Amino acid sequence: MSTNFIVVVTFNTNSENHTAARTQIDDYIRDFLSQQPGFIESRLHELQAGAGLLHYASWQSENDFKLFALKAKDHPALPAIRAYTPSANFYHIFAEY
Repeated sequence: MSTNFIVVVTFNTNSENHTAARTQIDDYIRDFLSQQPGFIESRLHELQAGAGLLHYASWQSENDFKLFALKAKDHPALPAIRAYTPSANFYHIFAEY
């Protein structure tokens, strides 16, 4: 079984800002987050209703994620992304099927 560290972040969007949020968050993940040491994979989901995003990322370890988070706090895209009130939860894989 995998021992990866999982990070799930939700973003609140509405019909007026959803497209911009999706673009900004997608660019940030592709160009910065996914390039960090210890990053394994991620998926960006959007609610079927079209307002709200969920990002699921897998890291090799919690420490890898913490090192990324230290770098991320000064990233120039972060103020715009924070406007979507990100809320993070952290997981370890319990079972795989």
